[in-house]
Amino acid sequence: AMFCPPDPCDGKKTLDCATPKCTTKCEKPKCMLDCPPAALGCQTVCPTPQCQWHCSKPTSCPKPKCSMQCEMAPTCAGGNALSVPPPPLAPGEEVVTRRSARRGENHWEAGAWSPCSTRCGAGSQNRSVECSAGREGYCTGLKPTPTQACEDYAGCRYEVGAWGACSARCGPGTRERTVKCTGAHCLGDRPEEREACTGHEETCAECKVTMWGGRGFDGWEHSFEAGEYSSTELEYRGLKCDDISSMEVVGDYCHVKVFEYGDFNTIHPGWTATFSMGKYASADLESRGAKNNDISAFKIWRDTPAHEQKHKETQKEFDGGDSHTADNGNPWRDPFRSSAAAAGTLAALAGWVLVG
Repeated sequence: AMFCPPDPCDGKKTLDCATPKCTTKCEKPKCMLDCPPAALGCQTVCPTPQCQWHCSKPTSCPKPKCSMQCEMAPTCAGGNALSVPPPPLAPGEEVVTRRSARRGENHWEAGAWSPCSTRCGAGSQNRSVECSAGREGYCTGLKPTPTQACEDYAGCRYEVGAWGACSARCGPGTRERTVKCTGAHCLGDRPEEREACTGHEETCAECKVTMWGGRGFDGWEHSFEAGEYSSTELEYRGLKCDDISSMEVVGDYCHVKVFEYGDFNTIHPGWTATFSMGKYASADLESRGAKNNDISAFKIWRDTPAHEQKHKETQKEFDGGDSHTADNGNPWRDPFRSSAAAAGTLAALAGWVLVG
C-alpha cells in the first residue's frame, strides 16, 4: 500500500512549496489455503512477498505489485479435491493466484497378524489397523477386525507316568501307567497306557516247605525241597509225626500234600490235605483237613506254568528237536556226556586195532 500525506501545494509547483514524500509499505499477504493441523499430514508454504516500486512522480505512483505463492507438501498430492475457503481479505488486498490442494484415496492399512496367544489350545491374535490419512474419521468402509480367534497345539505335550507293578507275580501279565495331555489336543500318537510284562518275583522258581513242631512256629523246624517223604524218611530226619504244629510253603507254584499214614495212605485209608504257598498254624492245618497235628508223610512238587512250558518247547525247537541229538551234535553242551561218548569211541577204535 502507498501512503501519501495531503499535498499542500495542491498540485502546483512553486519554489516555496515542498513536495510531500510518499512511502510504500508491503504487507504480508494472507495464504489462500490453510490445511487442517496434522489432519492430512500437510502444510502450507508461503514465501516472503516481493514488492516492486516504480514511479516517476509521487502523485502518480501506482500501487505496488505484490505476489505470493503457496504450495502444498508432496504428501498432500492425490486425486480428491479438498476445498477450504480462503480467509477474508483486508481492505486493499486482492487474490493474485489461486491454488488447490488434493489428497489421495483414503484406505485402511492392516498389519500382519501376531502369533497366537497360546501354543496349546484356543487363543487370539492381534494386528494393527490404521487409516492412511492418519485419522480414522477420514476413512470410509468397513474397518478390518484387529483381533481374531486362533488355535495352536504345537506346545501341547503328553505327560507320561512311571510304569506300575506287573499284574502277575510270575509269568505273563500287564502293567499300566498314566498318560495325560497337557492341553485340549496333543499332536502325534498317544503313548501306550498298558503293555505286556512278565513277573519275576523271587518265589517264582522256589519250592520249599518248612515244618515246625512244638508250639506254633517256635519249636523245632525242618525244611524240605520237592520230593516224597514217607514216615521212614521223616523219622530218619528226626521228625515226630504226631508233633507237627505249623507249616510254611514257599513258592508260587509249589504245593504239598500231607497224608495221615506214613505209606501215603496206600494200605490204610486216611485223610489228606493239600497246601499252596503260605503260612499255616495248627488251627489252619486243622481247618484244611490235617487233623491232630498228625502228618505222617507228604509229597512236595512244583507245577510248571504255561509260560515256562512254552519256553521249553521253543528252546527245544531252536536246538533242533530232540535234546539228546542236539547235545551229541554239540560237545560243548554237556561235557560229561561228550566225554563218555568220546571214551566209547576210543574203546571201539582200540578194539578194532587189536582185532586187526
